[in-house]
Amino acid sequence: MSSSSPKRREKDGARQRLAALLDLLNPLALYRARPGRPDDLPPEELIGKGVRFVNRIYMLRAIGLGVGFFCVAAAFVQNPVAWPLWVLLVFHGYLWPHLARVWALGSAIPYRAERRNLVIDAAFGGFWIAAMDGNLVPSAVIISLLSMDNIAAGGMRLFMRGLYATLAAGLSGWFLLDAHFQPQSDIATVIACLPMMMLYPLALGESTYRMSKKLAERSRQFEMVSQMDGLTHLFNRRYWESLLIEEFAVRNQQQGPGQKGAFLLLLDLDHFKRINDTHGHLVGDEVLRNFSRLLRTRLREDDLIGRYGGEEFVVILRDITPADALMLSQRIIDEARNSTTAENNLWGCTVSAGLVPFTPDMEAHFVWLQRADHAMYCAKEDGRDRLVLWDAALARKPPEARDATTMDAKKADVFGAATRPL
Repeated sequence: MSSSSPKRREKDGARQRLAALLDLLNPLALYRARPGRPDDLPPEELIGKGVRFVNRIYMLRAIGLGVGFFCVAAAFVQNPVAWPLWVLLVFHGYLWPHLARVWALGSAIPYRAERRNLVIDAAFGGFWIAAMDGNLVPSAVIISLLSMDNIAAGGMRLFMRGLYATLAAGLSGWFLLDAHFQPQSDIATVIACLPMMMLYPLALGESTYRMSKKLAERSRQFEMVSQMDGLTHLFNRRYWESLLIEEFAVRNQQQGPGQKGAFLLLLDLDHFKRINDTHGHLVGDEVLRNFSRLLRTRLREDDLIGRYGGEEFVVILRDITPADALMLSQRIIDEARNSTTAENNLWGCTVSAGLVPFTPDMEAHFVWLQRADHAMYCAKEDGRDRLVLWDAALARKPPEARDATTMDAKKADVFGAATRPL
C-alpha cells in the first residue's frame, strides 16, 4: 500500500503535466474560460483590477508600434501595396495604442481586457507578415517582439493564444491579399528594422526592471510585517526567537579571550493587569507603546528588542561588557519608574527584569531564556520594580511565600486603583 502510493502520485503528476501540455496546444482550451480555482478572487473583487498593468502595456505598445511602423513601411516600399494597407498601418501604429488603452480602462476588469488587446496585437502581427509577403527581417522582428510581450504579460498560456492568433490572421491575410512569398529584405528594410530591434527591448527591459523593483519593495514590506509586532513595532515573538537561536549559535562559535559577551534581558511590566481592568485596553495599549518607545530610545542600535507576549519584553544585548549590561538594564528600570510625562507615561507601571549572561555551559538557546525567566520571577517575588542578575545559586521563594507575596500585591493593586486619580 505504501509502496504503491508514491507511484500513484507520480502517475497522477505525469497525467496532470500531459493535460496541461495538451491544453497549451489546443486552441479551444486556450480560448475558453479557465476553470475556477479555490484561491481565485470572487468576481466582484476583480472589478477595476489591472489599471497599472494597462498603463505599463500602453507605454510599451506606443513605443513598439510607433517604431515598428517603419519596419512594415520599409517592406511596403520594397514591395509596393495598395493605399488601404497604408491607412491601416498608420491606424495601427499611431491610433491603436490610445484606443486600446481607453478600451481596456473602460472595461469592468482592465487586466483581462488588456490581455485581449495583446492577442489582438498578435493577430495584427500575423496580418502584417502576410501583407509584407513574408519579408524575412521585419517578419522575424515582429514575431520575436510580440512573443516577448505575451510571455512577459501572461506566460506560456498567453504566448500560445497570441501564436494561434498570429497564425490565423496570417493565413487569412495571405489568402485575402493573394500574397506571394518574397522573403528577401533589401538594405533599406534591414536598416529600418534596427531601431525596433534596439529600442523596444530596452523599453521592455526598463519596464520589467521597474516592476521587479516594486515587487522587491513589496516583498520587503511583507517580510517586515511578518517580523514585527503590530502594536509596538518591535520584533514579534517568533522572529525574535529565531534571532536568539542565531545569536546563541554565534556565541558558541566565538568563545575565546578578548570577546565581549552577550546578555539576555527579560522585562515584565508590573501591575499591568490593573491598568487594563481599571482604565481599559486602550490605555493599556498606550502603556505598551510608550514602554516600547523607551526601549528603542535607551538601548543601542545593535540590541535586538522583541515583544515576547502580553506585557513581557525581551532584549538581546550584544557585544557588551558585564558592567555596561548592568548599567544599561538598570537605567531602563529607573526610567520606567519615572515615566510620568504625556509622551512616555506608563500609568504607574514599574518593571521587573532578569538579566542573564551567555555562558558556554548552556546546552541550547531555551536554557538561556529559562534562566532569564527565572531571574525575572525572582525580581517579582522580591518586591517588583527591580533587576535581578542570574547566577547558579539564585532560587525562588517557596510556594507559600509566593502566595503571601501575591496576596500583598493584589491588596496594593486594589488600594492603588482606588486612590489613583483618573
